[in-house]
Amino acid sequence: MTTTAHTPFSYAQADPENLASLYQHLRVCDVVDALDGIGYFNIGLMDPEVRPLWLGMNFWGEAATIRCVPSNKPMWKLETTEDIVAAHGRWFAETSHARLPQDLKPGHVVVMDAGGGPEVGFWGSENAMATVLGGAVGIITDGYCRDTAEVAAQRSPVVARHRGRTIIPGRIQAIETQTTIACGGVQVNPGDIVGADDDGVVVVPAHVAQEVAVHARAILLADMAARKKHYANLGYRPDSSVDIEAIEAYFANV
Repeated sequence: MTTTAHTPFSYAQADPENLASLYQHLRVCDVVDALDGIGYFNIGLMDPEVRPLWLGMNFWGEAATIRCVPSNKPMWKLETTEDIVAAHGRWFAETSHARLPQDLKPGHVVVMDAGGGPEVGFWGSENAMATVLGGAVGIITDGYCRDTAEVAAQRSPVVARHRGRTIIPGRIQAIETQTTIACGGVQVNPGDIVGADDDGVVVVPAHVAQEVAVHARAILLADMAARKKHYANLGYRPDSSVDIEAIEAYFANV
């Protein structure tokens, strides 16, 4: 149960003062079970169509939010190859575009409300990498991502509803950041805990995140113990998914 290699950011030890660290190593299903256990049935469950673009993706972090809307201004015709290559720069120079704060702490998850607009590859191979370099451990959109073969090859942690082909100019505008949004059918607030893995995406409201982490950790350890016995009975070689000692050591201080 290790953090995937798409990002250099990970926590060495769970810290009771750091919510995101309490979720590292948990599975989405552990957290969903814990939410059920406190009466939050189906709260935070994103539409299953909002999925990781490659198998093995696994991240948790505090949400940093972006709200987009369809553009009501078309991109103008460009005359030269140089202008076409620089289309994004031309568009952003002449069209307002909200940006996330530069001082977000490392380990955040960018969550975007795409605004239900047309096909547009807001996320792609280059800006996904730049976002990770800026400290994000994951990117989630209920819209489109393009360059998806490259996104998968470079293990950029992008979760999207659709695979797209087009570019931003003339199609979409980011109008607000760090506000309450809807993404994948659920409410997301800055600071909520958001996680994704092969099973999908869940959002944990910040006000219950500490409690949910306690229950989810117990669920994970119980499942690992049961599966470890099955491994032994079936003659399987143990792997990290049943390494209870490593998980207990990680959570030793909480």
